[in-house]
Amino acid sequence: MIRASDRLVIASAVAVLLISLTAQPLTQDTYLGQSWLLVLVLAGATVGMRRARLTPGFVVGAQVVLLVVMLFVLSSLTPNRGVPWYAHYAELWAQGVEHMQTSVAPMDADPGVKIIFVSVIGVLFVLTDLVVSGLDRPAWGIMPPAAAFAVPALGLPTDTWISAFLCLALGYLGILIADGLNRTGRWTRGLSRDSAEGYGSATAVVWRAAALIGVPALIATAVLGMALPTLTVPGLSLGNGPGGGGPLQLTDPTLDLRRNLKQGENSVVLHYTSDRPGGLYLRMASLPSFDAGGWSNVQMRLESGTRLSVIPGVSGEPGEPRTTEVSILDFGSEYLPLPYAPRTVRVSGDWAYDPNSLVMLSVARTGNRTDAIRNLTYTVESRDLEPSAATLARAVAGTPPDENTTSEVPPDLPEDLIDLTREVTEDADTDAEKAWAIQEFLRSSEFTYSTDPQPGSGYRALQNFLLRDREGYCEQFATSMAMMARIVGIPSRVAVGFLPGKRTEGDTWEVSIHDMHAWPELFFAGQGWVRFEPTPSTVTGAPPSWTLPQSDSPDDSETLTPTDEPSSDASDESVAPSAEASDDPLAVDTETGSSWGRNLLVAGITLLVLAILATPATLRVRRRAARLSGDQAPEEQVEDAWAELRDTVIDYGGTWPPGSPRTIGAVVGGRLEPPESEAIGRVAVLVERGRYARTLEADDLDDVGELPVVTHQIRRGLAPESRWRRLLANLAPKSLFRRR
Repeated sequence: MIRASDRLVIASAVAVLLISLTAQPLTQDTYLGQSWLLVLVLAGATVGMRRARLTPGFVVGAQVVLLVVMLFVLSSLTPNRGVPWYAHYAELWAQGVEHMQTSVAPMDADPGVKIIFVSVIGVLFVLTDLVVSGLDRPAWGIMPPAAAFAVPALGLPTDTWISAFLCLALGYLGILIADGLNRTGRWTRGLSRDSAEGYGSATAVVWRAAALIGVPALIATAVLGMALPTLTVPGLSLGNGPGGGGPLQLTDPTLDLRRNLKQGENSVVLHYTSDRPGGLYLRMASLPSFDAGGWSNVQMRLESGTRLSVIPGVSGEPGEPRTTEVSILDFGSEYLPLPYAPRTVRVSGDWAYDPNSLVMLSVARTGNRTDAIRNLTYTVESRDLEPSAATLARAVAGTPPDENTTSEVPPDLPEDLIDLTREVTEDADTDAEKAWAIQEFLRSSEFTYSTDPQPGSGYRALQNFLLRDREGYCEQFATSMAMMARIVGIPSRVAVGFLPGKRTEGDTWEVSIHDMHAWPELFFAGQGWVRFEPTPSTVTGAPPSWTLPQSDSPDDSETLTPTDEPSSDASDESVAPSAEASDDPLAVDTETGSSWGRNLLVAGITLLVLAILATPATLRVRRRAARLSGDQAPEEQVEDAWAELRDTVIDYGGTWPPGSPRTIGAVVGGRLEPPESEAIGRVAVLVERGRYARTLEADDLDDVGELPVVTHQIRRGLAPESRWRRLLANLAPKSLFRRR
């Protein structure tokens, strides 16, 4: 049979198990199995110790000892590199800390991270049980789980945020309901009747309260789940800005690329000034994800502001600083064209950037974001990332922060593409040589630049381009090299932006719509993301010097010099746009939260918060209704009325005096005016007779029938004059939180 002490332990365990689910977006480790096993073992041991009526201090000490032993046992399940068993746990912890410091969420599986998560969840249970049962403060049982909830909620934009909040809310409601069951039941029969709660109809009362509170919250959350299937909230912001109103829908940059390259009129879209010989590639978007549908965007964690974070993967001093002023003409996009790697951007409007790709985009919640850059002028402070061929030759493929995405080779990638890549790179020994070989292969005379091929970068399009017709434009060249680089173990992604354009006068450059371009970026240790150029020279000019073997490298002055005009043969050819463009698999499904969706979000969260805040008052009202229902035996009705008066005194900030019922009635009655003082005296007499007489007399039974009315009358007399004190007493009744 479940005892009162069991309920609180079980509720604490369930609350911790629920909150452990919220850390899943942080790591790919399967930590839940060991964590739940640990919590269940601790909970089982705690139930036994509480039933044995051991002191709270002993219980906490035993929990800590058992926790330590279990953690040592669980750590022993991972490979040991010869260190003593007692040092293996510390080694795993240090390994996990280092892994977390050098990784981004979701982190790769790591035994150190796993043992840290398991340890934290075990500690959470001990702390929650200490607060709820050891200190007898169930209302404060939300604090340890809330600390765990804050980590992903504040530090990670994930699509489980509402679910995480629901886990926290349900766990806390479970603790309060368990406490309510204990208080409204009859599990204190061995104590004096003045100490017994004797509330009657406990189960019905508590479950009605649970339904009253929980059902609206569950319905609201279900509605929110359908209306907002994903929700990114990096931090506490619910307003404008990144994550402020739901995810932003990003247009597919490859669709813009195809459309612009096929335009008949080669209109000028921007000017920029730069003293960089050969001009600058202006990068707009980055596509890191590759699968059967092709290359696509991923959900990004955006950082507010225009001062960008560290350059990913670059060790030592970055390249030469560069200042570029850009003036956009009649060209609209949500992506801001920037030279790589941007450091600071002076621009008007609301902007945010992705720290992994350093892509900057508009996060304005009003107007048309796809027109954010139209007629815009801004200044960019950037660094040139130009490793020498000799430096790159010594570099190896690195591990980017988003390795899980940018290094993944799809398991269903056709074997003929893999075989071709191996054939192209079979004579290359180093990672740089493999990259050079792939670029040389694609820039060879075997391939022809043409906008005639069907657009796309999926498996079929790549097979057509690489193995059959070998005709394509920059999208096919860039995506092919990025795919082949991944096959040989080099992380890659596809960038979309503009070629340098042509110099007009002095340091001023002019960029046209046909200069829109795609190119691959490969990640090398210490060098970060390095731009390669596999598209033929008829469009791009000479490739960067670092992308050629040392013996073939042109002079630096020739590195980025493109032809004065993009190839009219290639870019002016008219190709009918695909009717299926809107259904392209590269489309990024990050729909911005509409106004009604944001309103639903705010309303749902508000409802959940109000449900939690209303829980104590609801339980108190239901308890009072059960006590004064008149459904109990006469003696129980008397005790219930007496208990209600005691709790009322405590709720309003008073103290319940010790002594016999008559003594208590006299003391409390002294604080009241007639007739309330006389009424509590009569109730005290009924309590005394009910406890010490064999049965209540007939006159007493008449008085018992009037107890509900009399009790409410006395409660009104006990109420403070201050409206705010009465409101506080109703919202946070102290009698629910007192020690039993």
